[in-house]
Amino acid sequence: MSLEDGLQRILEETNSCLYCGFCEAVCPTLPFGPHRGYGPRGRVYIMNEIARTRRAGGEALASVFSCLTCGACTQKCPVKINVADLVKEARALVLSGQVKSDLAAMQVISR
Repeated sequence: MSLEDGLQRILEETNSCLYCGFCEAVCPTLPFGPHRGYGPRGRVYIMNEIARTRRAGGEALASVFSCLTCGACTQKCPVKINVADLVKEARALVLSGQVKSDLAAMQVISR
């Protein structure tokens, strides 16, 4: 998938989010993160930001790479946003260098 296709898919999916929060109750990583960015609703917001700016800072990377991609959130989402697939897409764009990222943050995440 091309950069433009990937970014467009992320934007379309994340823009459909109602930010209702139904997904957060089933997310296994949210209780362990320092803020809501470590849950599906926060990740949707962060991935939208990455797609719009084509940049990912340290906190954004930590949020995206801490997702277990279990898909529990998708089961609760009223609009069926597949957060796990979007996370995989965002990771691929970052790791391929198609999205500018904070290299120091990538080194921390890979440890």
